Amino acid sequence: MQQVLFHVPFTEQWVPPDGLPLYGFGAMLFLTFVLTAMWWGPKRVVQVGLPREKLQDFAILIFLTGIAGARLVYMIQYANQFQGQNKLLAFFQIWNGGIVFYGSVFGGLVGYALFYHFVMRRFRVSGWKLADAIAPLIALGLAVGRVGCYLNGCCWGQPVCVECQTMPLVSPALGEFPLLPAHARDQVVRPAAVDDRLPEIHGLQTSTGFAVAPAPAVGVGDPRAVVTAIEPGSAAGRAGLMVGDRVIGVNGRANQAVVEVSGPADLADPVIDILRQGGGAEVGRADDPDFRSVRVAFEGVPAYQAAAAKAEAARPPGVTLTARDTLWETVRSWPRGRGRLELAVDRGGHSVDLPAFTPRTVPFFPTQLYETVSMVLLTLLLLAFQPFRGRDGEMMVVLMLGYAAHRFLNEAIRIEPTYALNLTLSQWISVGIFAAGLLLWAFLRLRLPALPPGKVPLSYGAPQLAESPLPAAKPA
Repeated sequence: MQQVLFHVPFTEQWVPPDGLPLYGFGAMLFLTFVLTAMWWGPKRVVQVGLPREKLQDFAILIFLTGIAGARLVYMIQYANQFQGQNKLLAFFQIWNGGIVFYGSVFGGLVGYALFYHFVMRRFRVSGWKLADAIAPLIALGLAVGRVGCYLNGCCWGQPVCVECQTMPLVSPALGEFPLLPAHARDQVVRPAAVDDRLPEIHGLQTSTGFAVAPAPAVGVGDPRAVVTAIEPGSAAGRAGLMVGDRVIGVNGRANQAVVEVSGPADLADPVIDILRQGGGAEVGRADDPDFRSVRVAFEGVPAYQAAAAKAEAARPPGVTLTARDTLWETVRSWPRGRGRLELAVDRGGHSVDLPAFTPRTVPFFPTQLYETVSMVLLTLLLLAFQPFRGRDGEMMVVLMLGYAAHRFLNEAIRIEPTYALNLTLSQWISVGIFAAGLLLWAFLRLRLPALPPGKVPLSYGAPQLAESPLPAAKPA
């Protein structure tokens, strides 16, 4: 997994602290566009009568409507992940785990209908011939796009059981993602390790490889994390972290005591002022004009105890105070693309600097890579089938049947919500796509003329390109 491939040099002053990031997911989407719409696609569509330059317009339209449909279906299927969020803003944040391919099918159909109405009819392009031309492009795009999913750390499969880890073609290392920046973090960890407001989904592990004791009451004791348990075999354990360690440093900074204040703005603001006057500094905020959620940090524990005790005593009903620390803050809003955590701990009165380590997820089946391999094979199958098709449109039928069969099986080893007959939404759509493929094949056999026997080129019977797609007017 590599969410951020690299940061653009010399952009740190515009996009601090590391500069403008190039995301692996976005890079694979761009590569898909280059391969299908700019390199291979034009060579195929000109054979069926569509001008080369129109393919790029078609690809952009299908890309935009497809991504919109894929994101919309994802937000519907995983609505629990967007509780309390601005839905419109979340819609555009596709890098946060993000899209469902079958949604892109529905969105793509909308784009195709628009393109057919406004462009294809003018050039008298057969929709069935165009379908055969783009079928391998779709399969190749899926193969490359799933690499982007793998780099992003989303669309993973179920945890690999111990018995399965020794099976051929199952490499646990391929499915172990850097946990802190991975999309899997919000799905498999205990929610308190990320955000108390997140709903619990699976709870398979902690986000850092260790658990900490609950923080004491606000203004009482030391809220900095104390390790209570370490996951066996975790990177934290290999780095030398021990039960009983108190975290005093995080990524080269002091682990400060933090107070989170939440409540109506008019009631919370006086409490926040008390914390600031006591030496606290604001380190985070998520609010709107009527509601406050502000985090205030303190350099020393005594200063925290004094100010927090005053704030708690002055706290009106409707305002909540919660004790935190920098470690919790750092894990809660972990920057994308970073995976290494560096801790300093107090162990028996002595400060110990631990080597940086990268927490990793439990092993998952790398279903993204399974789909990449499957779609490469399907692309080759489509090209091999092309000269022997019996009707125009049959290559699209093969694509529909092949992808539906693959996706149905691949979904069986993914963590997805299930519905009727214990099938996931994508499995039910796969059944529908497979049935539609069979019906389409029957329709083509009944309604379209058969192609001549032997090897039939893609351009068989395609209209000839002219300077103008419309006939010239006759002179008066």
